[in-house]
Amino acid sequence: MAAPLFIADLEFRHAIIQAPMSEGITTPELVAAIARQGAVGSLAAGYMTPADIIEQTQHVRACTSAPFALNLFIPPRDAQHGCDMDRARLALKPCYAAAGVPMPEQLDDLPAFEDQFEAMLAVQPAIFSFTFGILDQRHIKACRARNIALVGTATSVFEANGLAHSGVDAIVLQGEEAGGHCGSHNPHGQGQPLNALLRACRPHITQPLIAAGGLMSALDVRRARQHGADGAQCGTAFLLADEAGTPYGWRCALEDAGQDATEVTMAASGRLARGLRNAWMSPRAPRDIAPWPWQALLTAPLRHQTEHIEWKNLWAGSRVHHISTGSAASLLASLCR
Repeated sequence: MAAPLFIADLEFRHAIIQAPMSEGITTPELVAAIARQGAVGSLAAGYMTPADIIEQTQHVRACTSAPFALNLFIPPRDAQHGCDMDRARLALKPCYAAAGVPMPEQLDDLPAFEDQFEAMLAVQPAIFSFTFGILDQRHIKACRARNIALVGTATSVFEANGLAHSGVDAIVLQGEEAGGHCGSHNPHGQGQPLNALLRACRPHITQPLIAAGGLMSALDVRRARQHGADGAQCGTAFLLADEAGTPYGWRCALEDAGQDATEVTMAASGRLARGLRNAWMSPRAPRDIAPWPWQALLTAPLRHQTEHIEWKNLWAGSRVHHISTGSAASLLASLCR
């Protein structure tokens, strides 16, 4: 993509955002490599402690002085309301047994959003991006006071309008083709095709729109621009980057993926997410799945400790069969032709 990207008073040579991907995928080295090339590297901090946020940000800055983004999850309201945690735990027992991983008696807690937010303010990234909701005005004012640009995520016209009215500087429009979690503000949100979402949002929104979902080539990016996008956010395209923290088994599965290799599931985390087809995609009764983040906490030891690829969350977008290997710089260049 030849045109630059403007977010608030920031100008990026390439209108590409490297998507924030958790599970250690977006290493500081990957974020820095993208930022050095004049695109937007994004540090996925949704599951990080405040100390980790500070440490990882320092690591990025040790690698580059270029601006980058830091991403957090907007916490749910009353996530456990009406949730039968005992039922969800019981439903996962056969999964733990099949993988040979002991089921923990107690769950770890997610870091508190307010503590993460304070750490984000302290490290003061050029861009603060967020997913699963809208920031309240108190948080927005705190970012404005520190000259931190704001980028929210939307999966519908309604969500995009809400973000626009809140005063964000740019909006990521995530189509249903995207790998990983659906960024909907509704925990049960389904998403919709990217191009339809772009066409529906462009006439009503003045902020830059960043297309996300299934963008694996320069042609994909150009087509998104033709439908009204100002830039593109790409995640799956960087999963096999040399600098990415993608584990070996996941890399092998990605390289072997063919057409129609992905499905969506709520079983791994309690939110709809797209990944390579494995045991998590087996049908499950909705009542057996706790809402996010509780389901994610229930399954975390299984997903992290097992060596069985069937029980890993192999997040990937719908066009993963077009994935390439190489340095982050070379993969970025292939998106910008």
